[in-house]
Amino acid sequence: MKHTIPMVAFMAMFSAHIFAAAAPQPYGALPGPAQLAWHELEQYAFCHFTINTFTDKEWGYGDEDPALFNPTDFDAAQIVGTAKAAGLKAFILTCKHHDGFCLWPTKTTEHNISKTPWKSGKGDIVREFSDAARRHGMKFGVYLSPWDRNSEIYGTPKYIEKLRSQLTELLSNYGDIFEIWFDGANGGDGYYGGARTTRHIDRTTYYDWPVTWALANKLQPGAVLFSDVGPGVRWIGNERGIAHYPCWATYTPKGRDGRLPGPGDVQHELGQGGTVDGAAWIPGECDVSIRPGWFYHAHQDDQVKTPKQLVDLYFASVGHGASFLLNLAPDRRGQLHQNDCYSLITYGKIMEQLFSKNLAEGAKASADQSREPNADNDFSAMRVLDGERSTYWATPDNTKSATLTLDLKGRQSFDVIRLREPIALGQRIRRFAIDVRVDGVWKEWVANGSSIGAHVLFRQTPVTADGVRVRILESAACPLISEVSLWKLPDSIPHHLPVALKPGELDRSGWKIHADFDSTEHPVAHAIDGNPRTFWCTHNGEAREHAPPQSLTIDFGKNETFDAIEVLPRQDNTVHAVVDRYAVQWSMDGKDWSKPLEGEFSNIRSNPIAQRIALPAPVTARHLKFTALRVLEKDNVTIAEIRLFSPS
Repeated sequence: MKHTIPMVAFMAMFSAHIFAAAAPQPYGALPGPAQLAWHELEQYAFCHFTINTFTDKEWGYGDEDPALFNPTDFDAAQIVGTAKAAGLKAFILTCKHHDGFCLWPTKTTEHNISKTPWKSGKGDIVREFSDAARRHGMKFGVYLSPWDRNSEIYGTPKYIEKLRSQLTELLSNYGDIFEIWFDGANGGDGYYGGARTTRHIDRTTYYDWPVTWALANKLQPGAVLFSDVGPGVRWIGNERGIAHYPCWATYTPKGRDGRLPGPGDVQHELGQGGTVDGAAWIPGECDVSIRPGWFYHAHQDDQVKTPKQLVDLYFASVGHGASFLLNLAPDRRGQLHQNDCYSLITYGKIMEQLFSKNLAEGAKASADQSREPNADNDFSAMRVLDGERSTYWATPDNTKSATLTLDLKGRQSFDVIRLREPIALGQRIRRFAIDVRVDGVWKEWVANGSSIGAHVLFRQTPVTADGVRVRILESAACPLISEVSLWKLPDSIPHHLPVALKPGELDRSGWKIHADFDSTEHPVAHAIDGNPRTFWCTHNGEAREHAPPQSLTIDFGKNETFDAIEVLPRQDNTVHAVVDRYAVQWSMDGKDWSKPLEGEFSNIRSNPIAQRIALPAPVTARHLKFTALRVLEKDNVTIAEIRLFSPS
């Protein structure tokens, strides 16, 4: 007997199958092709190197003599190569800062590299860096300040033609550009081709940004445009490298009278966290310098961010869903200082080790809901483990919550989890939590997840578990996840710079130090650890019985001869508990001590720099005692570093 299915029933079954197998529809604002490529970079370099490097300024006035620019041993390969060793994927150069000095032989102004003694005026710094970046397989970007404190026509309509001509030169002569950076600083005092004066402009109308952006898009369609508010990438609202979490990739800029604002015109709404369901895809970028300043200053050589600080910044930027733009500041040679190189290269090794082994590999993924596959796509939970950003686990339409579970390959120890959404279809997930299974029991590990987007990383308390569960609690459309991965940070991450001995300084590597009153957070060992950012602190300042005098003692491990002692006060911009009166003593056996040599650190409140104690004559001893007799403002005692120097 032949069985047939009524045509109406067949069509209903066919329609249901087609509906279930269809791919999810995009949701909300979506990234363009240039933004999708930009998201894959995640971290890249900024480079501030221009006339300010040679004037020791952060902002030049525009009256600097180009003859000052003359690096003695410029090496773009050393700078770019070090950035690549740090794991940075691209390189943005400040081609013209606010002083108006152009690092390429522009036709728009005499204030440029061709008027310098470097390479007899035949050089091109932009060319050197763009070529070096491409040789190292890195993308290249340009920074062009809209403000020009040198131009005599700044503030007039004619200047906009000049600015667009400079932009055209940069975007036409140096190959593909991945990002174009417009600073928000605009108008104020400067040289302006003559006497020092002040010029003000209306930032909402003066530059006619839509026309300028259209020119950039025409010349470099593959580039994203950065400013306070985009339109391709937005400023995160600070120069500390830290993104607010949640950090949504969508954003609705607000200018005066509802107009689209340009750089410097954001009406105090800087888009730190973006806008949920924002009008446009304008993700955040976190800019920060590896030094306190953006340009090189010799006095900041010992203030370079440590590898640990760079790791922390990665998690505060990329980890929160933004990008990490790390500024490098070459010195007057035209190279990176050894401390910068140490931190960058060490950071690169740490990050390479962190992401060398995905501890979710070999797991089995399942979900309480999954979309039916079709001929082109498999939307199963296993897609979160395949390492492809374009594939993803998906739930049926109209589903706003779901649970994804990973059964790991045995017990795994990890402290980092990374999640990704397939952002070509929008940013959808609004709220989630993450659980881990330990000894058969599920416990919450991440409680307040919200935005995911291109990436989000959580650095949590280390855990050993055999299962991970992602609970999607709320989603604007059916949730999609392209990656769940697990990682383990290296056990040891350097938190200080290498100790470089000063001329005549005694080696402290074998010293032992002790204090009668110490603290867990700020131990006395910090006084000889070589890190100026750490310091010894006796207590929290409330226990008056621990008030000065307070002493620390050092055992050199052998007899040493010295005639000077250097004491560095705490360097965290506070004078609380800084020593201003002291006594020093020395001993051969740690029992019989010399008569105290007392003194004061004059003006230390206003100028908390290293203080040198010159002894009346050279001393040979094995032990030193330093006693704080008086401190500023508080009852506790702090010291950042103690060094000794042999007779010259």
